[in-house]
Amino acid sequence: MELSRILIGAMRFKDRPAAVATVRAAIDAGFNYIDCSPCYCYRSEEENSERWVGEAINHPDYRDRVMVSAKCSPGNGGWELGEFSKAKGFGVRTADQLRQVFDQSRNRIGVDRFDYYHLWTTHTKEQLDETLKPGGWYEGLRSVKDKWGRLGITTHADGGTIISFLESGKFEIVTIPFNVVNTTRREVVDYCNKKGIVVIAMNPFAGGFLATHERLRDLSLRYLLSLEGVHPLIGFSSVSEVDYAAKILDEMPAGGYNADEILDEVNDLINTDEPRCTACGYCQPCPEGINVGACLSYYNIYKYMHMAEAKEAFNKKQWEDGLRLDRCKYCGTCKLRCPNHLDVVAIIKDARRMMYEKKS
Repeated sequence: MELSRILIGAMRFKDRPAAVATVRAAIDAGFNYIDCSPCYCYRSEEENSERWVGEAINHPDYRDRVMVSAKCSPGNGGWELGEFSKAKGFGVRTADQLRQVFDQSRNRIGVDRFDYYHLWTTHTKEQLDETLKPGGWYEGLRSVKDKWGRLGITTHADGGTIISFLESGKFEIVTIPFNVVNTTRREVVDYCNKKGIVVIAMNPFAGGFLATHERLRDLSLRYLLSLEGVHPLIGFSSVSEVDYAAKILDEMPAGGYNADEILDEVNDLINTDEPRCTACGYCQPCPEGINVGACLSYYNIYKYMHMAEAKEAFNKKQWEDGLRLDRCKYCGTCKLRCPNHLDVVAIIKDARRMMYEKKS
């Protein structure tokens, strides 16, 4: 089965009835891949996203029309190694732990086999090395090779680190944060197109804040659909959101959209004459592991478009080391590398003040 252009994310369901209705509507719309994890919507062993997805797809009208993926991680969801949590799929660092979580997901969803399995939330070389050690995550997955199809990796690392992961040759598909206001990982997309690796774009609406602006929401989805080899992963929470995505896909012209024109329109919406970061990514890597372009994308939307949702989304994602702008030591490396000769240090100082400032 060929992967559909738009994929189904399973992390934002409101409850079981909404999950079942939304997943089935998405499959009916032709979206044929669903991304599951043990911790999504986790309330109890019986009430969680995997259980709800299982109820939705294990029906004669739906099971044969969708590919199922699952995942677990040696990490803690962030940049550290984790303590083992079978229920939520974190800290999976031995072959036996992998088999426990793998079978837990199969039983919850009610499938004999996964079409895709992902090394989840793996952002650092230390985490990847932990995965590959003897008796570890990868060895455990290989021991159940007859129960999964293709191997992927899900990561928030910078572009260079992601490419180094892919150069291992182990992964056929990669899931990365990528959207119309944060194109800092574009080098990964280009690399994957050359190597025949599928790119799944998570956070297509930047944690949801782009979807709060009608035009930005349209441009966000159109941009990703314009890129070869990129499949937006949408965390649907309602049938109406599925209908919207299907409408945008149906409206695609025969030759697709023009990605550069979409980026130009986004820049026009920001509407400022001030020199500003364009999130090109050329300043990477940062010595402190900060994704400067991604951070300043939130800042640009908040400062120039006055969207409070951008600041809220930024602060909610402070678990991600790449967005920890407060760790900047003003070393000036980004300023020296900036192709637009911006005073990036001065911009970061203003962004730190504005994005972390609390209302009195």
